[in-house]
Amino acid sequence: MMKAIQFNGKSLNPIERDLRDPRSHEVLLRVQACGICGTDIKILKGESEASPPVILGHEFCGIVEETGTQVTSVKPGDSISVDPNIACGQCRFCRKGKVHLCENLTALGVNIDGGFATHCFVPESQCYHIPPDLPPEQAALMEPLSCALYGFQKAEIHSGDAVVVVGGGMIGLLMLKLVMLSPARMVLLVEPDESRRNSGISLGADAAFNPHDLRLQEKIRTLTRGGADCVIECVGNIQAVKTAYSLLNRGGHLILFGVPHPEESFALYPYELFKNDIRISGSFLNPETFQVAIDLVQSKKITLDDIEIKTFSLGEIKQAIENQTEHKSLKTVVTMKP
Repeated sequence: MMKAIQFNGKSLNPIERDLRDPRSHEVLLRVQACGICGTDIKILKGESEASPPVILGHEFCGIVEETGTQVTSVKPGDSISVDPNIACGQCRFCRKGKVHLCENLTALGVNIDGGFATHCFVPESQCYHIPPDLPPEQAALMEPLSCALYGFQKAEIHSGDAVVVVGGGMIGLLMLKLVMLSPARMVLLVEPDESRRNSGISLGADAAFNPHDLRLQEKIRTLTRGGADCVIECVGNIQAVKTAYSLLNRGGHLILFGVPHPEESFALYPYELFKNDIRISGSFLNPETFQVAIDLVQSKKITLDDIEIKTFSLGEIKQAIENQTEHKSLKTVVTMKP
């Protein structure tokens, strides 16, 4: 018997369901922890698509309980983190190696039952081994870390670059940790919350600024000698995008990682992009970065002990959603106690 929280298109409701046998290439996972993502909040608000009735939760980890008859890469007792994004492998984008743009992309916790449950059936292809001593609430962060890693890779930071990270939430601080592994000469953080600015400094940022500072652009241009070579936007609203764009130097590169409302926009002058040789890149999902994220954590190149995580039980899902919505902690994770 499994317990879960199901989204019916309007609200979250507790359910119980008998467990079936896993199919040939499936793994039955006993879920240990599942993070609450901004996407979950958008789904509940009707601002992002899902396929109800469905069990939400796409950032999760657990212990393998059973495997299908043709599963060979994992066995009962293994500790697993789950890449929720399932590509078809057959469409034109998959065949070009752009699996994140798959025309038939589905996701555990969005279109298929996910991790807000005591158990979940996961395709073998989506299972990644993790160190058994990694705390479950940290193991659940492999999915957001892998997404941040793709954005970091797209930034293509070069030796001597000045880099600005806009946004000091969990993703912004994960991005900051990744940028600290690069050969950048200067790393700056823009974040309105003082405690998060201080966290950025403790992680190694050379300076941190409030975006509401009327002299923000002047200060950063002075410090960087003209502006940033790369700005990574990790907030997801138009004002943050405008701020990020304003901080670029000539020849700069803007990475749009945050998820703004699909109908928000702002004006750009193509001549500026042309004359200043500006690049603007989106960063969507986590193609081929999940194992790398795990490797970085396992090698301790990226540590997660300093990420503020607040945990709730599955029965406290409403309080957990509220905690994430109101940003009462850097990260909210639902844990399934045995």
